[in-house]
Amino acid sequence: MPGGWDYFKGKRQMITQMNIRNFGLIDELSLEFDAALNILTGETGAGKSIIIDALRFALGETLGQSQIRDIGLPCAVEAVFDIVSPELRNDPLVAEFLPGEEDPRLIIYREQSSDGRKKVKINGRSVTVSQLKALGNNLVDFHGAHDHQLILSSGAHLSILDRLIDFASLKDEYREIFAGYRQTAAGLEEIALAGQSRERDLDFLGHRIKELEQVPLDPAVYEETRRKQLQLNNAEKLFEEVNALLALFENDDGGVGRALSGAFVPMRRLNRIDASTEELARSLERLQNEAEEFSSRLAQYKDGLSFDPDEAARINRNCDIYEDILRKYGPGLDDAQKAYSSAKEKYGLLADLEHNDASLRAEFERLEKELRAVAAKITRLRKKTAQFLKDTIEKELSELGIAGARFECRLEAAPLNAEGADSAVFYISPNTGEALKPLAEIVSSGEAARLMLALKKALTKVDTVPVLIFDEIDAQIGGRLGAVTGRKLKELSSDRQVILITHLPQIASFADRHFKVSKKVAGGRTFTEVCLLDRDASVREMAKMMSGEKESRISLEHARDMAAAAGKERGGEGRRQPQEKSRKNGR
Repeated sequence: MPGGWDYFKGKRQMITQMNIRNFGLIDELSLEFDAALNILTGETGAGKSIIIDALRFALGETLGQSQIRDIGLPCAVEAVFDIVSPELRNDPLVAEFLPGEEDPRLIIYREQSSDGRKKVKINGRSVTVSQLKALGNNLVDFHGAHDHQLILSSGAHLSILDRLIDFASLKDEYREIFAGYRQTAAGLEEIALAGQSRERDLDFLGHRIKELEQVPLDPAVYEETRRKQLQLNNAEKLFEEVNALLALFENDDGGVGRALSGAFVPMRRLNRIDASTEELARSLERLQNEAEEFSSRLAQYKDGLSFDPDEAARINRNCDIYEDILRKYGPGLDDAQKAYSSAKEKYGLLADLEHNDASLRAEFERLEKELRAVAAKITRLRKKTAQFLKDTIEKELSELGIAGARFECRLEAAPLNAEGADSAVFYISPNTGEALKPLAEIVSSGEAARLMLALKKALTKVDTVPVLIFDEIDAQIGGRLGAVTGRKLKELSSDRQVILITHLPQIASFADRHFKVSKKVAGGRTFTEVCLLDRDASVREMAKMMSGEKESRISLEHARDMAAAAGKERGGEGRRQPQEKSRKNGR
C-alpha cells in the first residue's frame, strides 16, 4: 500500500453517514455521525428506535410491510462506513468490496418495495442478503433489550469467555482431532447396532447369496437356457417336422433333389437353342447346390436332436430358478446382480465385525487420549482467563453502581464436544453478603444492561467490530448511576464508535454528538425530525429531560453543571460541538 498504513493514522473506523428514505415515520433523513459517542434523545414514540431499525435493515435484517411509509414508493437506506484498520481491510468479507488502497469508504445501499422488488449493493456491486448480513456482523454490534437477555443464557457464556482467549492454533488442532473422534464413535455405534442382529443378518444374507449363486446371473446364459428349455419341451414335434422336411428333399420318387436333377436335361437342350438362357442354367445349378446344403444341414440338426430326461429336468429347474430370482429381485438380471453384490458386501462386513470393532475401538481410544490432552490445554487457558474476567467484571460493575458485586465464571467438566471438555456458567452476587447464584436467577433487566456494558468493556481489546449500537442501555437506572453509565460509555467510545438511545440526561451529557429526535405533523401526516444539537441546545434538551415539557432555571443550571462535569472528564471542553442543524424530511 502506498505510504503503508500511515495514510490512515488519525482516522477512526466508523459509520460516517446514514441516508434514510420512506422508512417508518421517516420520509427522508440524512445523519452524519461522530467517530466517538453519538447519542439520540427524544420523547417516547418520536422515532429514535426507527433510526436503529433502519440501520439493522441496511445490514440485512428483514423488513416488515408496516415499516414502509408510503407503499407506492420504495423504502431505502444507505450507510457509509470508513474502514481503516488493517484487520478489517484484510478481512476477505470486507476487502473484496473496498474501492482502493487509499479509499476507506464502504457504501451499503439497500432498497425494498411493497411488491417485493429489492436492491442490495455494496460500493455499487449487487450482492445477496446473506453476503450483506455476513459483512454487517463484522461492522456493527447491536445491543437492545433482547441482546441484554442473551447474557442470561448459560449457553452463551463459554463463547463469551473464549472471545478473550488467544488460542492460536490450539482450537484448530482440537477440532481436527475431534472430527476423527466423532467419525470413529459413529462407526463403533453402527457396529454395536449391527451386532445386536448379527447372527440373524448373517443367516439371512447367506441364504440370499446361496439363492443367487444357483445360476449364472448372465443375460446371455439365461437366454440360452430358455432356448434349450423350449427345444427340449418340443423334442417330439421337432423330430416330426424335421423328418417331413427331409422326406421332401431326399425322396427318390418325388423329392426336391430328384426333381432338380431331372431339370438339368431340358435346361441343357434350352441352352443349345438359345444361348441367352445360360444365366438361368447357372441359377438352376446354384439352386441344386443350396438344396443339397440345406438337406445336409437339416440332417445334422436332426442328428443333434435328442431327448435326455435328466438334461430336460436340469434345464427346467434352472429356468424355474431364473423366474424365481427375477420375481424377487428383478425386473432384470442387472437388478439381481446388484442385490447379490450388496449381500456379499454386507455379509463380509458382518463377518469381519469383531475384527473391525477391535480396530475401531483402538483408534477411538487413541483419538480420545489425544483429544483430552488438547482439551486440558484449552481448559487451562479458560481457567486463567476466567479469573481475569472475574476481576475485570467486578471492577466495572463496582464503577457502574453495583457496589460489592461479586462475579464468577465457573468452569465445569463436560462431555467432549466440538469446543472442548468444559461448560461455563456466569454466577453473580449483586449484593454484599449474598451467595453467588447463576446469572439468570437473580439479575434484573437494569443489571443485565450494565453487565452487558461491563462485558463490552472487558472484550474491547479483542473485539474488532468498530461500531457499537445500544438501545435501552439505561433501563431501570437513574441519577448517579446514569452518570457512571455515561462515563463508561464514553470510555468505550475511545476505542469504538458508539451510537445509543437514552432517556437520561446524565448519559446524554457525555455525547460528542447529540441528536434530538422529535415527531412533527405537516400536510396532515406525521413524520420524524432529527436535529443535531450544538452545546447550548444540548444543555436545553437535557434540562427538558429533567424537568419535563419546558426547562426551568434550576434544571438549566443542573444541565450546565452536568455538561461541564462531563466536559472535564472528557478532557477540557471535550470535542467541539457543531452548530445546531435540523435533519428533517426534506419537506
